[in-house]
Amino acid sequence: MARQVKPEEYAARRGEIVRAALEVMGDKGYERMTVDDVLAKTGMSKGALYHYFSSKYALLEGVVAAFAEEGLQALRAVVDDPNLSAIEKLHAYFRTDGMLKAENATTVATIMRLKGDENNALLRQKLSREAMRTTAPMLEAIIRQGCDEGVFDTDHPHEAALIVTGMGMALADTFIDAIEADGGVGADMSGPRIQAVLAAYFQAFERILGAPAGSLASWVEEQRR
Repeated sequence: MARQVKPEEYAARRGEIVRAALEVMGDKGYERMTVDDVLAKTGMSKGALYHYFSSKYALLEGVVAAFAEEGLQALRAVVDDPNLSAIEKLHAYFRTDGMLKAENATTVATIMRLKGDENNALLRQKLSREAMRTTAPMLEAIIRQGCDEGVFDTDHPHEAALIVTGMGMALADTFIDAIEADGGVGADMSGPRIQAVLAAYFQAFERILGAPAGSLASWVEEQRR
């Protein structure tokens, strides 16, 4: 009879495998990473690893899920902060998101370069659905607060949150191209081309919310300092 693994032990072991995969991805990139590379890092047998992740692609999904969960906790703390105004929350929200991406550059760079392959396309679709499920409600909460404070002017906070979230996902390739054109790596937002794209995105964001001109786009200026 197979030994029953406690949930906390299972989660800890999965986390160990994910961290090992991230190390390999940092050294070799996802495309050149092999399951054997991860086995060498963890000292596990192939059969044991497949108990946690059925394939290299499933392992990538695990890496992405771990990154997303960490991000949601940090962003939720911003949304729930009672001491911040709506505009302060949006600034803190995007600042936190930027810091998370910078701290997880390997994961971000891998996700951003998922193109072509059918599995990769499916993963990007999954990420888009998850963003609509998790990110949009947090933005909606901030938008509703802004409407209550009189700084946003929209009759449709829910739909506005969906539109803004969808815009961000739709512009993913534009963000990637701009960063690469600037010679940046991962989520480097300091170059002139990505700064121009971000400025346009936040200007559109302001207009959708009926926010004061420059109130959100000023976040882009903060990144230049």
